[in-house]
Amino acid sequence: MQQKLKREVGNWVSGEKFWGREVELQSFIELLDEGANILLTAPRRTGKTSLMREVARRLEQRGKDIAIYVDLERSHSPEDAIVELSMATKPHHSAWARVRGVFENILQHAEELKLDVITLKLRDGVAGNWAGKGDRVLDALAGLPQPVTLFLDEFPILINRLLKDGDFNVTPAGRASVDTFISWIRAATLKHQGKLRIVLSGSIGLEPVLRQAGLSATINTFRAFELDPWDDETARTCLAALAKNYDLDLPQEAADRMLALLGLSIPHHVQMFFGHVYEDCKKRWEKVEEARNACTIADVERVYRVRMLGPRGHAELSHFEERLRSVLGPRMQPLAIELLTEAAHGHLSSEAATMLVEDYLPGAELQHERLPVLREVLAILEHDGYLRSEELGYVFASRLIGDWWKARFGFGFVPAARRRS
Repeated sequence: MQQKLKREVGNWVSGEKFWGREVELQSFIELLDEGANILLTAPRRTGKTSLMREVARRLEQRGKDIAIYVDLERSHSPEDAIVELSMATKPHHSAWARVRGVFENILQHAEELKLDVITLKLRDGVAGNWAGKGDRVLDALAGLPQPVTLFLDEFPILINRLLKDGDFNVTPAGRASVDTFISWIRAATLKHQGKLRIVLSGSIGLEPVLRQAGLSATINTFRAFELDPWDDETARTCLAALAKNYDLDLPQEAADRMLALLGLSIPHHVQMFFGHVYEDCKKRWEKVEEARNACTIADVERVYRVRMLGPRGHAELSHFEERLRSVLGPRMQPLAIELLTEAAHGHLSSEAATMLVEDYLPGAELQHERLPVLREVLAILEHDGYLRSEELGYVFASRLIGDWWKARFGFGFVPAARRRS
């Protein structure tokens, strides 16, 4: 019997909603069982958080592990991170009992306190000595009879905030703070081998951020795990399961056209496209009863053009633009936008890239200063899944993102070759 699948766009999923990652799940859990600390990398919206959540669920389900998921998106300091980690143990009775013991002088009668009060007390407890209290928290968790896995999600966002000032420029103080914090984490992975496994991940790439500060070596105890987009067959079965759940007649040729238009089967984009197609067809069904349940290639192409690339698509894909400023800063962000817009018009050649960097770093900026900047920006755009390198130059990895980028920034854009004519 063919499976059914409910729509889920924007939120992490687990259990029955987690689709098509059995091989990755088994490989990930195998690495953890071997004691590995993992750096999870993937293009945006590929499902990193969902993978971590599902791994955590399966670890807990088998009954011999403790899996603690920590969301660091709101954290701005090591102190915040220790508080978030401590609070994340609360659903795990044995882990929370040990952590509460670390703060026993300020968490008396904790079971009677509201969560916001506990959080405030923990902040007071780590103030002025985050490393010492953090050591005690990790020692307490490592002392549990079961191995503990800590999933630190949005870790790169915290590191980026620590590293840079308000204009997103790396500062000496920020570099020193990040060096101290990551060295502390690295020391913990060595101290608690076999008892504590740490997984780092986030919606921006950690490696490019650390490379900007010359701190790449600080994560050399972590094993890289790359999560690729779905292959075409997994994406097809997902579309078929969604269509069955919503009683939508989605012929194979229409589904194949959807995947061709996406160009890269990023799970979020597959779900997003199906949602727009379904909503469009529902409106048409209300007007033309005899066409009920039918979806054509023409419907798919219209929805792609009007909805995916229109205002609705802009709202859902705008994070691809917003993340550039936080990673690259105001000096390099305009160059990145120009490079990406050039690529969206076909491809980005080395000649075009050189012309564009000369336009954005003119005058006093010497050639030997421009090229490192260009290489750095291109490396970040490639690492974070915007571009891929081909024989003629760089092209968008995802057709959808390339088409969306062209719709967003293409009006009035003059390709590099025409600027010199």
